[in-house]
Amino acid sequence: MDTKVSTSRAAVRPADPVRARPVIVGIDGSRAAIRAAEWAAAEAAARRVPLRLLAIVPAIDKPAFRPGGSRYRSASVALENARRAVLAGSSDPADDPIEVGLEVRRGQPEQILVELSRSAGLIVLGSTDIGFFSHMVLGSTALTVTREARCPVALIRPAAAVRGSVLVVVADWASAKPALAAAFRAADERDTDLIVARVWPGREWSGETEWVSMTPLVSDAQIRYCGRDFPAVEFRPVTVVGDVGTAIERFSAAAQLVVVTHHIDALAPAHLERPTQDLVFHSSCPVLVLPDAPAEALAAEAVRP
Repeated sequence: MDTKVSTSRAAVRPADPVRARPVIVGIDGSRAAIRAAEWAAAEAAARRVPLRLLAIVPAIDKPAFRPGGSRYRSASVALENARRAVLAGSSDPADDPIEVGLEVRRGQPEQILVELSRSAGLIVLGSTDIGFFSHMVLGSTALTVTREARCPVALIRPAAAVRGSVLVVVADWASAKPALAAAFRAADERDTDLIVARVWPGREWSGETEWVSMTPLVSDAQIRYCGRDFPAVEFRPVTVVGDVGTAIERFSAAAQLVVVTHHIDALAPAHLERPTQDLVFHSSCPVLVLPDAPAEALAAEAVRP
């Protein structure tokens, strides 16, 4: 089922093929999923791409879980409620509409989402304390999706902040380039500044977070180079050594979006929680996890609130 929904947000036609792909949102009937749909609708409008609202029914061999069963009907109701919320969020019928598709699938959520990520520009999941998709986001399935997806994955909190800086977490230069490109674009679209948290693993016996002036793995000049297309965005680099998870969590509390790649996990001291997993579990703002893929497939993958 497809509908056209107008949105009042300014839209800029995407400049690369990845951003031209649809935005897919997991819907489970929770308020967090509705918030994720509203958030994703703004991003789909900015990219001028279709928005797909997806509900997944577990592949259980019982009447309720088969096509036409009660779980299928509940999933359809949840999708329709999300569609109405997106429609209610549009204010001006004269604005360019976005195409909204509704779909119910049957199977394993992580398998379906990873497969869909091959043709999606962005996957968006809501996070709360209840609900099927929310259990994913707070459990191993979400970690599987963010680790194996071939497109960026955004994890959205119900009361996600719409003000504050964009925070990007970087390690080495190779993985920092796509993350910085995404973060600068996000900050530019939100008219805010950018905090660049440069992870330095330090010594494994270090138990406290320290801000240091040592030579970082990513230099100021390299950061400035990645932001050359966004001269209006001010950035503030901070080098973090020691308890990376605590430091990043502290910064994310005042941010409206965190951009991260998986590569920082490899540089974290072995006795500490992995930074990516820590962000997924504890960040109070949306987290955009970039996939482990070639840089040309990652450039400009930013989402807006």
